[in-house]
Amino acid sequence: MLPRLLIVGLLALILGVPFLMRPEAAKVEDVGPEATLVVVTPHVPQIQHEFGLAFDRWHRRAHGTPVRIDWRQPGGTSEIIKQLAAQYSSRCAEVVKQWGTADPGRLAAATLDLTGEFPAGSIAFDVMFGGGSFDHGRLKDVNTSSYWFRPFPGAPAADVLVRTKGQVEAATIVNERQLIATVTREGSPAMVLRIPLGAMLDQGAALAAIVDASRQSPPADTRVRLDLSLLERQAGVSISVPADFEQARLDAWYGPNVLGAGTLYDPQQHWLGTAISGFGVVYNKDVLAKLGVAPPRSFEDLCDPRLAGWLVFADPRQSGSVATAIDSVLSFYGWEKGWKVLREMCANTRYYTNTAPRPPIDVSQGEAAAGLCIDFYGRNQSQAVLPPGETDASKSRVGYVDPQGATYMDADPISVLRGGPNPALARRFIEFTLTEEAQALWQFPSKRDPAAVSNPVGEAGVAMGPDHHELRRMPVRRVMYEKYLGHMIDRVDPFQIASTTKPAGWRSTIGVMMGCFGIETADLQVRAWKALNAARRDPGFDASKLAEMEERFYAWPTTIMPDGKELPFRPEHVKAITGAWKDAVFRGRCEVRYFEFFTAQYRRVIELGS
Repeated sequence: MLPRLLIVGLLALILGVPFLMRPEAAKVEDVGPEATLVVVTPHVPQIQHEFGLAFDRWHRRAHGTPVRIDWRQPGGTSEIIKQLAAQYSSRCAEVVKQWGTADPGRLAAATLDLTGEFPAGSIAFDVMFGGGSFDHGRLKDVNTSSYWFRPFPGAPAADVLVRTKGQVEAATIVNERQLIATVTREGSPAMVLRIPLGAMLDQGAALAAIVDASRQSPPADTRVRLDLSLLERQAGVSISVPADFEQARLDAWYGPNVLGAGTLYDPQQHWLGTAISGFGVVYNKDVLAKLGVAPPRSFEDLCDPRLAGWLVFADPRQSGSVATAIDSVLSFYGWEKGWKVLREMCANTRYYTNTAPRPPIDVSQGEAAAGLCIDFYGRNQSQAVLPPGETDASKSRVGYVDPQGATYMDADPISVLRGGPNPALARRFIEFTLTEEAQALWQFPSKRDPAAVSNPVGEAGVAMGPDHHELRRMPVRRVMYEKYLGHMIDRVDPFQIASTTKPAGWRSTIGVMMGCFGIETADLQVRAWKALNAARRDPGFDASKLAEMEERFYAWPTTIMPDGKELPFRPEHVKAITGAWKDAVFRGRCEVRYFEFFTAQYRRVIELGS
């Protein structure tokens, strides 16, 4: 146990360094006895600057005291969550160690509630501000911060009752090397435990019995002999806590909790949206004109063969926002057409980047004609390259479009963190972000812009809007579009253009498959695409050869499952295939097989077209 605790503690220390070690220039000077809110965020410095100034002004008016924000930006959203998870998991490990010494019986109680072990100030950060709803949902999920420990060290083998949550397959248990189920020992309360495969003393018979019992509705208990000392229990908490605003307040802020196919806030208030992010297309007007291609209006427009070699794509394996955008494209178009659109977009791609902000920059510099991006990245880049003295965004060489009906709109949330030093101030900050004054920061012209002369006056009696930086984000409150759309820089109503297509549940396939059919095989795919389009344009090309080229270019490999069953890549098999991919070794073997499959298909297309 001690070595495991030591490892967890060291991991938390290493991952936590970026939160604590900031450059000297980035530290906020102590300007007095005002309250301090510690905010961890992926937001850019411009957002930090504007919200820091505005929150202080608002707090002085509303509560009579100054306040400052201590911003922490250790990386992007994924990095922040990893580091938060490590710190909360480390705290859970400390609690388990303390209980194991002082009162071991607590670790074997029917429930294991650690929520009271995170008093105010036990964690250094008050809120996480920014990121997508998917990632803030991970802060709510107890599994994100989980620490697994053995509650029965040294216990002998015993017969217990095992009940699964739902139907399971023996091959899946063997592949994942474990089963999570409710375990009941004689004379002891039932508890959810992780059962390593090695803890099943009669493995074959135990697996068969568990699988058979799981097929009943509801699943039945199964008597299994287990090595109790190997069983593991989860200690964890949700990193975020409910903000606890009255429902009437939420209704006044948001109205219906609907944004296209998504929501504006978590019903339990673990996160609340403060802005809206869209995922669309950024493009260079000059480059497109030279290519003879009209500005894109849909994702399908990026499949135009004239754009071959002129797209830039961020790798969805490294960018969560791009994975979200691709997932929305697949869901909107459906399985067959969605994958076809994505594969043709990849075939037009010159290169792949590892960060979401880069495509708009490369597009603006003429390195690419178009690419997928988050809306505010595209709009900010359009503004950044305006001619000197020009304020009309339409005069920029860079454009951005949200394909109507196909654009996935996502709430950009804020979450109160468990155990933060100032929970009351954290709640006030959320309240501030949802005022019209704060919502205006996202879209009004800055007070340095001559256009700001017409900015509406807020409750404070002064013109609303940012002081220095135009943030080009979409407000989350409907009232901003009802009252102020004409005053916004980007006169786009996300509630009107958001896709209502619910995610189809295919996101987990994107990284592996796109990596194999596009990123890792990019050179061959591009050559095959060129050959295929040349054949399509040639009226004298052999029809049977063209049909084979079409079939091979869009073909999919099968997956040989751990039990030997061969599954085609179809929506009905996604859950089984991605479940098997949880085993990194198995997934690696699949990726090699997929890579070899696509390589062979593209080479044959090139050969047929020559």
